[in-house]
Amino acid sequence: MPNPRIPLPVVSVPTVLLFTGGVMVWTGATWLVVTEAASLWVTMPLHALVTFTMFTVLHESTHHAAGQLTWVNELLGRLAMPFVASYGSFPLVRYIHLEHHRNTNEDAHTDPDAWTAHGPWWQLPLRWLTIDFWYARFYVARQRTRPPSERIETAAVVALSLAAFAWLAATGHGWELLVIYLIPQRVGLAVLAWWFDWLPHHDLGARRQDRFGATRVRVGLEWLMTPIMLCQNYHLVHHLHPAIPFYRYLRIWKDNRDAYLARDVPIATAWGRELTSSEYREWRQLTGSLTEEPPAPQPPRPSLFHSLRVAEVRPLCEGAVTVTFDVPERLRETFRFTPGQHVVIRAEVDGEEVRRAYSICSTPESGVLRIAIKHQLGGAFSTFATTELAAGDVLDVLPPDGMFTLTPEPGRTGRYVALAAGSGITPILSILASTLLAEPHSRATLLYINTSGASTMFADELGGLAARLGGRLHVVHYRTDERDPDLRRQRTEKPFDTVGEALAISHERYQRGRLDGTRLRALLQARLHPAKVDDWFLCGPRELVDMARRTLADKDVPEENVHFELFQGALPVRPSRRPGPVLTVTAGGKTAEIPTTAGETVLSAALRHGVDAPYACVGGACGTCRASVVRGSARMDVHYALAAEEAAQGRILTCRAVATSDELSVDYDR
Repeated sequence: MPNPRIPLPVVSVPTVLLFTGGVMVWTGATWLVVTEAASLWVTMPLHALVTFTMFTVLHESTHHAAGQLTWVNELLGRLAMPFVASYGSFPLVRYIHLEHHRNTNEDAHTDPDAWTAHGPWWQLPLRWLTIDFWYARFYVARQRTRPPSERIETAAVVALSLAAFAWLAATGHGWELLVIYLIPQRVGLAVLAWWFDWLPHHDLGARRQDRFGATRVRVGLEWLMTPIMLCQNYHLVHHLHPAIPFYRYLRIWKDNRDAYLARDVPIATAWGRELTSSEYREWRQLTGSLTEEPPAPQPPRPSLFHSLRVAEVRPLCEGAVTVTFDVPERLRETFRFTPGQHVVIRAEVDGEEVRRAYSICSTPESGVLRIAIKHQLGGAFSTFATTELAAGDVLDVLPPDGMFTLTPEPGRTGRYVALAAGSGITPILSILASTLLAEPHSRATLLYINTSGASTMFADELGGLAARLGGRLHVVHYRTDERDPDLRRQRTEKPFDTVGEALAISHERYQRGRLDGTRLRALLQARLHPAKVDDWFLCGPRELVDMARRTLADKDVPEENVHFELFQGALPVRPSRRPGPVLTVTAGGKTAEIPTTAGETVLSAALRHGVDAPYACVGGACGTCRASVVRGSARMDVHYALAAEEAAQGRILTCRAVATSDELSVDYDR
């Protein structure tokens, strides 16, 4: 899915202006009622309008889209809440609304906003008018599972609101309460339920599991519909990118329109006519034909191994070395890489061929192809590389590959967070160094887990990079060995010579123990709040990466903003001895028909038959063995290195793919 990478401002000025305007309109309309200077037919629509506009402020704060500062979102959300529903708390609404995002278009007991779309048509207006009552029921049924602070604040707000209502009625101001607040608020809530919930979501239940089909866009008359609906005519953009400010929806739709249309997103005109992607293209005159679609991107053809001379093997840290290759001029373009990519090494160790994937730890601008190898207990190639490999040796190397990347853009202002453990720093180092040096206004935080300083790869290089960037890179080291000297480092008594030297001490910090889910959640609630971060990069053991992905998903971080790579994939697939489907494999322009056994992977069968198929990790982590299904079907137990879009287009990782049809034909060359 496209990542719009729209920077979140420190404070969203349009949101603040919307709040300020709402307060002014509400104050003016209230004065008109009190002084009887205008008819209720004028004032009540104005008060209802304030309910509608203030909900947008509340909504933005709920998603931390009112600015980077957490306290601004918390304050604006609480200040806007009384204008929407004084008897509810901001944390309550935030919880209920995020449940809607997690369970969009499910039944009303799972997605609270589905209350506005379910039931017979004649009930819908009543449901729109009572949406807050349904929210109350939804919350009460779950309140025991909510944090104590949220329940206390909610109870206090409800008590204060009811007390204020009772006091106004007892002092003879019940009529004013009715015409200034209760009636206009009820009208405003009904309009909100209709425009925010029913219009974007009705009749889409069949696509509830499809993020691109969970809500629709309403196109046409943007000059009128966009300001009236406060950009919610492009509600799909909000569901795909919830932390993007509301006034950016239309721009994001235009910038990423082809990617959305390729997924057949639901589209309707301003008057409700449903459009297919092809009809929309014709309507917008994006193509000259109703049937013309943009050509699907073609996957690159498989690469061949090239023999490269080792230029240097240098000790890096305890049990690790860096290996630099001499890339001849004729292969410079072939080995050009994007930060984060890896190469596959093929070598003969003790008479057996071994293949391993290693991330490139240099930057493209350096013109150097360098990898880092850390010794693994029992690892054939890592043992050879860290003890015997020397300058002048020749290794077979595949050209760079991989999707765990970030292409720097000099004009971009980004905020990035990387989480690495051990040798997971290798692609992260390339990504952070390349991006921060090319993007002078971007910032990054690295959470780096190791046993001790002695085994920390690139410790000095990271420290130098952080100091060079003047605070734009902040490194937090997590050390699991309590005896690590860095954890007991004392402040030097020598005075600092420069301000920069004094500030450099803040570029790196050291924490005892692992980075677990509790620590990560605490970071996400404060300085690393998801709304402040554009992209997350995770590289390490599967348990760590899975924990981080779950934690980020629980905080509603969009999947397209989380990029990950694993040290090691899943365990090998064990086939049976029973005969399996017939497999046809095309690789290097040659096609072979291969009998398989039940449960055998495509790669295993191909290699057993002598097919020169590309592979490295055989665990679904590196993506080297990608191929296209030409005929038949296959299933993969995992596909870490394969994007969902690729899988939808029939791409498979052959090391994890097992045939599910009587015949399966795959092509490595497509």
